Amino acid sequence: MKKTTQLIVSLVVAALAIYYTLRNVSLVELMESFRHINTLYLLPATGIVALTFVLRAYRWRLLLAPVKQVKVSELASPLMVGFMASVLPARAGELVRAYLLGKKHNLSFVASFATIVVERLFDMIMLMLLFGWILLFHSDIFNSGVAFSGLAIRDLAFNFGLFTLVVLGGLIGFIFLLAFQHDKAVALVRWLTRILPDKWQTKIEQFLATFSQGLAVVRDGTALFKITLASAGVWTLIVLQYYPLYLAYDLQTLSAESMIFLTVLVAIMITALPTPAFLGSMNAAVLIALHDVMGEAEVAAVSFGFVSWAINFGVIFAGGLYFILHDHISFKNLVDIEK
Repeated sequence: MKKTTQLIVSLVVAALAIYYTLRNVSLVELMESFRHINTLYLLPATGIVALTFVLRAYRWRLLLAPVKQVKVSELASPLMVGFMASVLPARAGELVRAYLLGKKHNLSFVASFATIVVERLFDMIMLMLLFGWILLFHSDIFNSGVAFSGLAIRDLAFNFGLFTLVVLGGLIGFIFLLAFQHDKAVALVRWLTRILPDKWQTKIEQFLATFSQGLAVVRDGTALFKITLASAGVWTLIVLQYYPLYLAYDLQTLSAESMIFLTVLVAIMITALPTPAFLGSMNAAVLIALHDVMGEAEVAAVSFGFVSWAINFGVIFAGGLYFILHDHISFKNLVDIEK
């Protein structure tokens, strides 16, 4: 019942976001915009999106190296199936990835999950660096007075940035404490959970012991440096995926700050508005960034949003479905992970 309620709510949010995106654009105008796209640029856009997952798989191999040596090609299946689960209702992608990796390579689910947590921390750091770059060198972007559902984009962005910094700081601090001062970390958790029954505290401590095994990479400075470079590469590609689409639509704001702002705003919106497959939330972000802030034609921004969404979702869904069929992965097992 809870999952059904979540699905209904997310579908309603998606519908409202799509309505917001299409409210001033007719279907005829949208179809006409699609017909005027320079389709030659869609192939490199798709290639860049696909390449981000290759680099993600390489980064995951670096994160897993202290726990177990796994080839990049062997990580493609859990990575793509996990990302497919992430964009569908319930967002169980990280759990699916950890489950599939552990099952395929005989690794602890908890230790596998720990490497994914560290991966997400690096993604958060890179996103905050992009956000900081916009604030330092192009803060005027946030002074446009643009609002979404009555909330100023400037306030939404700043609140998101502040919340992310707090969460990021707390997670980094705890992970490093767990990696370098395990006993102190356990003592802190024991103090925070002191009101729980003893059996629950014991289970939590056992979880932390296994979880810390997946944090071995944190103690390796060389590995962290390589992971940082790989993360920078991943997010460079995430930004650059929009470049061919800018050319396909012959947009006037072909600049680094425009693409970085678009990347940051998409990240904010898909986090603030968790919709199935990011449909609606991603479209609204593109409309706000390209039309409301950058001044591009509204129909072009709406069309751009749908094409960009289709490319991202298409790569994820095609890759995930291929590996589900290739590896004979049970849909039932994937659904059970969410329960």
